[in-house]
Amino acid sequence: STRVRSSAASDVYKRQKKVLVIGAGPAGLEAAIGAAKCGHSVTVYDKDCWAGGKYRLASVPPCKGELGAFIVWQMHELKKLNVPVILNTEVTKELVDSVKPDVVIAATGTNPVVPKMIPGYDKDIVVLGTDVLSGKANTGHNVVVIGGGHAGAETANHIASYMKNVTIVELQEDIAMDEVDTPRNALLADLKKNEVRVCASTSVQEIKDHSVVVSGKYNEEIKCDTVVISIGHKPNTVLADELKAAGYDVRVIGDAVSVGLVGPAVRAGYLEGRRI
Repeated sequence: STRVRSSAASDVYKRQKKVLVIGAGPAGLEAAIGAAKCGHSVTVYDKDCWAGGKYRLASVPPCKGELGAFIVWQMHELKKLNVPVILNTEVTKELVDSVKPDVVIAATGTNPVVPKMIPGYDKDIVVLGTDVLSGKANTGHNVVVIGGGHAGAETANHIASYMKNVTIVELQEDIAMDEVDTPRNALLADLKKNEVRVCASTSVQEIKDHSVVVSGKYNEEIKCDTVVISIGHKPNTVLADELKAAGYDVRVIGDAVSVGLVGPAVRAGYLEGRRI
């Protein structure tokens, strides 16, 4: 029986691969869990000072704090599996070259979409919604949020919960149309309680130093101190593409493949980790 166990351990060692996971969001952490459970040597890197990625930011708006518990569970699982999660470290090709992994899992998430077609998009009063939620950017008292999807509406509600005057400008006929009914109804009720103004069926024509010019259902110039951009995200595959071109075995997962819900991303991450 000792020989059998030794042989099995030797087989596992021979199959063991060095896995580098880029991104400590839910998909990346789950991929690390899956790979570690298969006996691989795994290390996770993330450029932020916390794990969770944009899923962590989703726990910031009112009544969403419980979402963070899932990231805590994942981090606890990785601790039990002796998988290091190295934060405050941006992964570059040079770092990957120094680590020399057998497999790279790119859970690099997304980049915010910036509406460069709007004059004034780069003015000092303009900030990103993700930066507001992460605490990297503050807002003044009068705020215009461009984008009334689920993320934009929740960001507006977060800002308004601090007793600020918030207006949402949304091109579609209503806001939070990408959210399911029950949480959407609760969000709309909270926005109403916080006196958030909604300008639906309205587009932004120009961002000025202290105002936003809109047209459509509402044709006016809205005075503001801060403009928050929250119109969506696009997959971030720049590093993954560079590493593929250099000959690395790169597996892209999560929002870096297609922006979507956390459940499918977590499942895809775990299955990818198990496939190594």
